[in-house]
Amino acid sequence: MSYQALARKYRPQTFQDIVGQETVVRTLQNSIESGRIHHAYLFSGVRGVGKTTVARILAKALNCEHGPASEPDNTCTICSEITEGIDLDVREIDAATYTGVDNIRELRDVTQFHPARDRYRIFIVDEAHMLSAPAWNALLKLIEEPPPHVIFMFATTEMQKVPQTIISRVQKHQLRKITLEDLIARLAQICKSEGIDADRAALEIVARRGEGSVRDSLSLLDQIIAFSGHTVRAEHVATILGLSDTNFFARIVTLIGEGDHAAILEALQEASDTGRDFKMLYRDLLNFVRNLLLLAGGANEAMLAVSPEDLATIRSVTKKLSYTELLRVANLLLRDDETVNRAEHQRLAVEIALLKAATFPRLKAMEDVISGAAGSQPAVSQPVVTPAPKRRAESAPLHKAESADDFLARLQKTRPLLAGYAAAAKSFAKDGDRIVWTFADQDLAQPLIDERAALEKLAAEVYGSRVEIAIEAESDKPSTRRAEDKPSALRDDPVVRAFQKHLGGELVKEKR
Repeated sequence: MSYQALARKYRPQTFQDIVGQETVVRTLQNSIESGRIHHAYLFSGVRGVGKTTVARILAKALNCEHGPASEPDNTCTICSEITEGIDLDVREIDAATYTGVDNIRELRDVTQFHPARDRYRIFIVDEAHMLSAPAWNALLKLIEEPPPHVIFMFATTEMQKVPQTIISRVQKHQLRKITLEDLIARLAQICKSEGIDADRAALEIVARRGEGSVRDSLSLLDQIIAFSGHTVRAEHVATILGLSDTNFFARIVTLIGEGDHAAILEALQEASDTGRDFKMLYRDLLNFVRNLLLLAGGANEAMLAVSPEDLATIRSVTKKLSYTELLRVANLLLRDDETVNRAEHQRLAVEIALLKAATFPRLKAMEDVISGAAGSQPAVSQPVVTPAPKRRAESAPLHKAESADDFLARLQKTRPLLAGYAAAAKSFAKDGDRIVWTFADQDLAQPLIDERAALEKLAAEVYGSRVEIAIEAESDKPSTRRAEDKPSALRDDPVVRAFQKHLGGELVKEKR
């Protein structure tokens, strides 16, 4: 017998075989047991999560000789023929090649005939979003009032492309990505069945690269087994997938922070020399940056799911860049993710993306110059800026604090966005049990006014007693327009717009 790929060999044949879709499975089984069988179903989700598989199992459960049943027996002739794809009454349609209105009219004619043998005539339409608008229109009436013996099942990765008129007439089921633990457990089960000795570290790497898709993960596992034989270890996975190590990414992010373009290009040349896939390299870089943000943002370290050695490396990078700087770098890199994925010359796309991100230090320098040029303006009380918010465990109440700066520092740590609004105040003072902010106009003061209760709660934690927050505006008549809605020559300047689009620039406050 010829070899069968793992993704095909271990494709679920019953509802109980399906991994990670308990809600969908339970809903379908309950509807069968109660006789509430819908005339049209729409299964959506990312690739490889089991949309078409669920549709096939549902078709078997409905048409099984001993059904309709909550589980197909997979022993009768009907179940066997549906599994093999040769049942005359269960027809699978690839919408990518079946897009025309003439095809739908032909389909409509077929639905008028009763099933040749089965209980229902079932049409499984894969990649349904590929159907043309005229084809959907031709199908609309049929979906709305189908013959009692006809059931439609649609599968799509892009539900937003399915017309709302169709969505309102079907029963929708969203299949989610498979969790990492479920995916690892499934891979381990298959390896055991195949007689493969695979350690958890290797399977975890495969599952992470599969990104919630069972099919993608099994395809990768197939490739790795072909290379390593009956023993699969993490180093084998690294060799096959060309994984980029944590130290390499730490070096890249550090160079981005330093704005060292030449060193970035040299690092990418090294990656090319070792045969690394640039698309996957960029994806792994984004995951590394996410770990940096989690750690710098005070998240539980268990969320990172990295080794102790890698955790130490990540910690070292977070000490070189502030939380705000990491956010901006992450934003710059994320903007080019789709470009890298679709680029024909992926190395060039990655080089451009990293070099653009490396302009960040120059942007910072320009901001400093602009800030210095405005030195003749009245001084504005600024909150104490810390490199990054600390972990929650460090944010215990500081009951002995007495200065206003202590409150501003805590505000910057816990509510950096509000701290940014507070920086626009003309003055700030603490007078006994009262904190007073004064703003030039109501528009600038409004964000803090809206959050007065939260500010008073924070002040109570800092000072150990109730503190009243007073927010005053010098202008007598509040403006009815937000500051960002007002005409602005600076905001509309094409150079400023270019900075915002390509470098992640942010217009914080205009100075005249």
